[in-house]
Amino acid sequence: MTVPVIATFNTGSSSLKFSLYRAEEHALAERLLGGTLTGLGAHLKVDMDRTSEGHQRQFADALEKVDPAPEQLIPELARCLGAAVDGTVLIAAGHRIVHGGQSCDGPRLATPELLDALDKLSVFAPDHQPYNLAGVRSLAKQFPGLPQSLSFDTAFHSVQPREARQYALPRELTESGVQRYGFHGLSYAYIANALAKTFSDRPHRKTIVAHLGNGASLCAMQDGTSIATSMGLTALSGVPMATRCGDLDPGAVLYLIGSQKMTPEEVSDMLHHRSGLLGVSGISSDIRDLLASPAPEAEEALDVYTYRIAREVGSLTAALHGLDAIVFTGGVGENSQEIRRRICARLEWMGIELDDALNETGAGIISTRPSTIAVAVIPTNEEEVIAREAFSLCRDAA
Repeated sequence: MTVPVIATFNTGSSSLKFSLYRAEEHALAERLLGGTLTGLGAHLKVDMDRTSEGHQRQFADALEKVDPAPEQLIPELARCLGAAVDGTVLIAAGHRIVHGGQSCDGPRLATPELLDALDKLSVFAPDHQPYNLAGVRSLAKQFPGLPQSLSFDTAFHSVQPREARQYALPRELTESGVQRYGFHGLSYAYIANALAKTFSDRPHRKTIVAHLGNGASLCAMQDGTSIATSMGLTALSGVPMATRCGDLDPGAVLYLIGSQKMTPEEVSDMLHHRSGLLGVSGISSDIRDLLASPAPEAEEALDVYTYRIAREVGSLTAALHGLDAIVFTGGVGENSQEIRRRICARLEWMGIELDDALNETGAGIISTRPSTIAVAVIPTNEEEVIAREAFSLCRDAA
């Protein structure tokens, strides 16, 4: 008897997360295995989950013979995943797509026409969209007939009120798609479903989730629904990130191109790859390196980072007309107790009080019982959201 399984692929700018889920007749079942590839396009490294360490060498041996680019890796990963667990048959694949534009407000089955339309949005997500789509196309060539679903980071925010999505630009630009979209939607969707369990005995109708990783954004949720978010038309906006600048006066871009004679390509490279924590510190884009460094520039970068995040909390609190809870997630949000402490210290005026011992454990609620606003750490799981959407689409299409 064969076991139907669904593979998921979450392609970022420098890493690729993959997983394999068992699919039952009426529901998605447990995650069988998964891992992360780092060093895309360069020196590839495979890190398997602890539950599947026995597959580490199998995957590494297979992938070291492949060009370390997503369009080459994903078909080979699919083969490895299909062979890793005896008796399984791959029935679908799910992919994270960063930008869905105006029309993709939920998951979609991949078609050549849809992929061509999504190509046009690559200008808004140049570090992600081309790689996302290349993986889908390469898998279609190697596995013709395999259903592939696309899960969009922008979809979770598509229900925001118009006033939250609209820039103060000429109406014709807004109608053409120049508006705020927001990102990290798969992460936020997962967290939204975990709020009731985490805050079972505490108010959480008005929650701000801080997804802090290599990319970073915050989302204001009313009853688990996106009301506002820090990112906009592109994943370059919002709070400072590892190498991305976050919000910037558009006049500064005009100055760089006009007075400094930088080309648009040079400005884009600087804002995407040489700004943020790396740009301010001149040392590293990695929070861990900056926390360990005695250099004043490192401390200044951390100050800018935590200040801007705390200020964004204030802005999103206004959008929510109040605040019940804050959630930290993402690589930094889940793993750096010091960054959580520094951000919450800037928000003590709101009545936030961390429990130092709970913050050190970094799991569940980390604020004190008297804290006016509850604070929690919830590990995100974008792959589960991708898998569930793939299962739902393929079941409905069957």
